[in-house]
Amino acid sequence: MRLYNHLLPRIVLALSEAASKIHVSFNSWTTKGGKKGYLGIIAHFVNRLSKLIDLPIALPQLMGPHSGENMVEIVYSTLQKFGVTARTIGYFVLDNAYNNDTTITALASKFGFNAAHRRLRCGPHTLNLIGQTLLWGVDGDAYDNNVGEAVELDEEHQLMKEWRSDGPLGILLAVINHIKTPQQYELFESFQRLAHKELSTADDDIKILQPIKLVVTRWNSYYSCFERAAKLQPAVNAYANYHISDTKLRVERAIEQGNKVPKKPTWMKSDGLTAHDWQVITEYIDILGPLKTATKRLEGHSQGSFGLVAEIIPVFEVLLHKLEQQLEKFDFVNHEEHAEAPEDYLAINLRAALIKAREYYSKLDETPAYYAAIILHPRYKLFCDTV
Repeated sequence: MRLYNHLLPRIVLALSEAASKIHVSFNSWTTKGGKKGYLGIIAHFVNRLSKLIDLPIALPQLMGPHSGENMVEIVYSTLQKFGVTARTIGYFVLDNAYNNDTTITALASKFGFNAAHRRLRCGPHTLNLIGQTLLWGVDGDAYDNNVGEAVELDEEHQLMKEWRSDGPLGILLAVINHIKTPQQYELFESFQRLAHKELSTADDDIKILQPIKLVVTRWNSYYSCFERAAKLQPAVNAYANYHISDTKLRVERAIEQGNKVPKKPTWMKSDGLTAHDWQVITEYIDILGPLKTATKRLEGHSQGSFGLVAEIIPVFEVLLHKLEQQLEKFDFVNHEEHAEAPEDYLAINLRAALIKAREYYSKLDETPAYYAAIILHPRYKLFCDTV
């Protein structure tokens, strides 16, 4: 705390000498176990040497609910402490949480600015939401049912729920998540070595890879998880089949001996991952690919034009086009023609993702800064005339 108080005047001076407005981002997070909540507040500005600075200025503990009403007092008092005024405050870059909308509305009232105009949305976070919708989201319009089919819509919801847990993606994630102890990692590694031997790979050329675990808050986590699993498909299949066979044997033995049937995860009582399942997984990898490319384009600002505000609209335009192209492939598909026909769930999820993408794309119109950035950018200044 002594160091903080010692540095505070220097930070206040640096902010007061900034060549730009003081732009702000903040995000709340909770410690492991949910015991404490914190709000990280960062100031972004160009200093007098024309260097872009990203400066964490506060990490106060959040007491009570993480509501907009609670957060606004913390953010406002912090900005006051650092000498940020209505004249020097710039834009706010935040994720899409509803409490952030409430916070910005309240801050707009205190500082005297237009809330919608000053609220920029974190591009990668928005893309992550679209990706989550593509995989797990629910949107009634995505089923493309006729008007009046409410009963069928309820059935569709239930079938989709079951598919997400027991379908190819759900089974794959369950298998990967089971690899979490030294013994399971060793077992999975042994199946990798066996797969390499079957391909007559020399021991010196064997490269053992770890499965990539899902981290929901990490951009492109699903893509990375699926891509690595597909690369290790023989080992994943062998690992899953080992547990499935072992479970079947244990259940049969328990029944024969009149003992209680052991409790096992659902996937261990399934047929594992079929060739058709891997085809579905591969299709999802292909669809998630443009989202990964878009995310990389919008991350950071340390190299070239990556992460610039001027990139947002062009990136969204390309992404929407890619999603529409992917969806067009299913326009004339009969999903019930035969067992290996493309999954209708894929079309449903694609449609839901496209709805979500269009929803956030339309929100860009609320903030003129996106268009101003394009107009002022040498490469994109004529872009608005073409869209």
